[in-house]
Amino acid sequence: MVANLSFSLNGGLIIGTCDGANIEITREIGQENIFLFGNLSEDVEDLRHQHLYGSGFELNPALREVFDAIKRNTFGDADQFSALVDGIVDHGDFYLVSDDFHSYCETQDLIDEAYKDKEGWLTKCITSVARCGFFTSDRCIVEYADEVWSV
Repeated sequence: MVANLSFSLNGGLIIGTCDGANIEITREIGQENIFLFGNLSEDVEDLRHQHLYGSGFELNPALREVFDAIKRNTFGDADQFSALVDGIVDHGDFYLVSDDFHSYCETQDLIDEAYKDKEGWLTKCITSVARCGFFTSDRCIVEYADEVWSV
């Protein structure tokens, strides 16, 4: 959560998966001010199980094109990326990169469109900063003092 929260506090807009930290941030800043993509966190374990024990792992075709470009040394020495590619292709894609890739690309297209509206983009940035106040250390310490430490 810390990294994405830091982005928001500094006026950056988040593109992220639908997981716990991003969901918490979304509740505070509003869905219109964050770009979420991919599978829901409650589906992750089932998808991982399917990858390992199901009828076979299917690599997203567009992601395969990216990996083919990597193997052709398009982005530099392909060996530098081998652990990343092998983890997805040969070892069950634990982080579900292939499952989320299409959604990620679609969300990038939405970001490109949103960025064209400079005033709207600026409003999203300022609103995100203003609504992150919930995550202050003051609130957190008071909450811990009341609920955890009973002081």
